[in-house]
Amino acid sequence: MSSTNGMLWTVLAFAAINYTIKAIGPVLLHGRRFPPRVAAFIDALPAALLAGMLASSVVGAAGRGLEPTLLGGLAAVAVAWFLRAGQFGSVLLGVLVTAALRHTG
Repeated sequence: MSSTNGMLWTVLAFAAINYTIKAIGPVLLHGRRFPPRVAAFIDALPAALLAGMLASSVVGAAGRGLEPTLLGGLAAVAVAWFLRAGQFGSVLLGVLVTAALRHTG
C-alpha cells in the first residue's frame, strides 16, 4: 500500500471514529447534553486528530522529514487558533502561509 493510500485510509478512519463519538451522545443520552468538559473534549477531537496526523507527516518516523515551510504554516495555525479564528480559518491560514513560504523560498 502506498503512503498516499495509507494516509487516505487513516483520515477516513479518524473521521469515522470522530463522527461515531459525536453520534453516540444523542443516541445514548436521549436528547440530553454531555457535561461541559466532555463536550469540550469531543469538540477538540477533530483538531487533535488533524494535529497528530500533521505532526507525524511533518516530522516523519525518524524525525528527519522536517520542512521549514510546514513549520511556518503550523505556527500560523497556532496563532490563528489562539486568536479564535476557528478550525476552518486556522487551517486555511496555515495552507496559505505554507504556500506563500514555498513560493518565496
